[in-house]
Amino acid sequence: MSIRHDWVEVGAMPAYLARPTTTPAPGIVMLQEIFGVNAAMRAKADDFAAAGFAVLVPDLYWRLQPRIDLGYSEADRKQGFGYMQRFDFAQGVADCVTAAEWLARDPGCSGAVSFVGFCMGGKLAVLAGARYAPTRAVASFYGVKLDESLDVLRQLKAPFQFHVGDRDGHIPVETVGKVREALAGKAGAQVYQYPGAQHGFFNRLREDVYDKTAADLAQNRTLEMLRSVAD
Repeated sequence: MSIRHDWVEVGAMPAYLARPTTTPAPGIVMLQEIFGVNAAMRAKADDFAAAGFAVLVPDLYWRLQPRIDLGYSEADRKQGFGYMQRFDFAQGVADCVTAAEWLARDPGCSGAVSFVGFCMGGKLAVLAGARYAPTRAVASFYGVKLDESLDVLRQLKAPFQFHVGDRDGHIPVETVGKVREALAGKAGAQVYQYPGAQHGFFNRLREDVYDKTAADLAQNRTLEMLRSVAD
């Protein structure tokens, strides 16, 4: 499917917008890793747009420094962690909700909006998905420190998926267990653990951790959920 993409302004916040040429399309607010709205995030947004979604990726670091685009060198990793440590999560959740409201009103979007996030964004997807009442679905890819938000997970009304590798060095197996326990018996909630996969396994620009088998399966599961709530 052909797509178009560009940077837009959501109030004062920059955001990357990718969408199919055939619109209106169901929406995704896609939330970044610690490295900013970088080439990997934009490529994944384009992938979801090619699958038939209008994808808005808000620049969540915009108050610290707009349009950060980091790679994965050791220096970039340190810089990314530094930005995350300075990041105001409460304000970030508010920005995510603002992005969802903007996307729902955009003529290229059908009005149905879901959240998909990675790493830091995987936690924000849960927090924002619970805050934004019309949320259709939430997918958290290796969202960090979800054990600090178990009550929020229990309160989620939308379908939810947590995708994590069993070799994720940033998410202890105990955390995955707590998430499973919090979601036990909750309709529409799934925890998917991928054998041998590491943190960032979904990111095809990170050759050190990308796992195509796990990424393809996670993509299919996510698309199936998002399409089931798109109407």
